[in-house]
Amino acid sequence: MPNLHPFLVHFPIAFLLLALILEVIALVRKNPEISRAAWWNQIGGTIGLALTVGSGLLAEKSVHIADDARELFERHEQLAFLTAAVFALLLFWRIAARERVPPQAPGVYVVLFLMGTAFLLTGALYGGEMVFRFGVGVR
Repeated sequence: MPNLHPFLVHFPIAFLLLALILEVIALVRKNPEISRAAWWNQIGGTIGLALTVGSGLLAEKSVHIADDARELFERHEQLAFLTAAVFALLLFWRIAARERVPPQAPGVYVVLFLMGTAFLLTGALYGGEMVFRFGVGVR
């Protein structure tokens, strides 16, 4: 089976970043249509994130990770799990709020979304560093 991880990683990054941007715009403008677009991007990004984490776990079995890249790989993997947990929590929280940003705590929701995005981008940075600096997954 081919390593799909390098292909899939771009989808959660794009969808979740766009969801965050749209949600902030929607909150500032009080525009439910933009919030709905953010919601659909959040769904796509969270599903993409789950597929990306899964494909990363499968890829771990088929790629050589040099000893000098092992610590970076461990941080990348831990951030992936943390990121997935944050975005799963946000998705379920929003489902419970009937697909809207929770009206009782929109600030907390956005701060958690920002934290999840920071984890996502840091994990992506580590992944890129493993590939381009240490050649992980490159033949």
